[in-house]
Amino acid sequence: MTTISANAPMEEVCLDAPFKSQNTLYGKSVEKCRDKNSTKRWSTERWLKTMTEQENLEFKDFISISYRHPRKDIIDQYFDNAHIKRVILDFFYPNKKPINRIRLWIFAERQEMFFRQGKNSHLELIKGGDLHTHIMMEGIDPQKWITSRNRKITINKSSLNALFRGEYSIEELMKESLINHLKRNIWRVGKSNQSIDIRDIKDHKKRIHYTNKSLSSFEFDKWEHIDFENSDLNICPIKKPNIYLNTNR
Repeated sequence: MTTISANAPMEEVCLDAPFKSQNTLYGKSVEKCRDKNSTKRWSTERWLKTMTEQENLEFKDFISISYRHPRKDIIDQYFDNAHIKRVILDFFYPNKKPINRIRLWIFAERQEMFFRQGKNSHLELIKGGDLHTHIMMEGIDPQKWITSRNRKITINKSSLNALFRGEYSIEELMKESLINHLKRNIWRVGKSNQSIDIRDIKDHKKRIHYTNKSLSSFEFDKWEHIDFENSDLNICPIKKPNIYLNTNR
């Protein structure tokens, strides 16, 4: 029986997936993929998009987190991500976590990767840039959240007044409360308004494309920009349901 590591690269996880050694990938030509990195990015994005369909993932929010004391080592960031995920889930489920809880995908990005994009592709790669975090998160019904037995929340008085005047929705109130909850419980996060951004994910396929841009513009080691351990990426879409990325869930 083959053992698959939770952090195994995609060629090992999806054993039946035809990669660039063949002329097609998932039945489509890869002739337009002129280099290794573009093929890697295209196949990764298609794998993740397939996962959203097979697992019925309904991503609603896109969270970006910047740090006042950012990590440079990706392993250290993985440990932080585990804590960040617990903080998010504790906000929505302060007591017992339900089986059908919201799911999250967590990605890392280096700040200096932008220096090598576009016309600057000739510049030397910077592998020690500061890390920040992107999270794709499923949504929860705001009405259910506000009426359930939840933990104490922190909001601005002006937001409460705007809610009473009908100028502020329950969903906006929930997002503000989550941001304050994250700032209070993650010490590396700054207190400024720019430290955490939560916005409607809209087109999740475009967000998947965005979170994988490091595969073509900055060289992480293989797929380490994806936090496989802390993301809810349970099943390889090629051999579902035989291979599980994380059996501890």
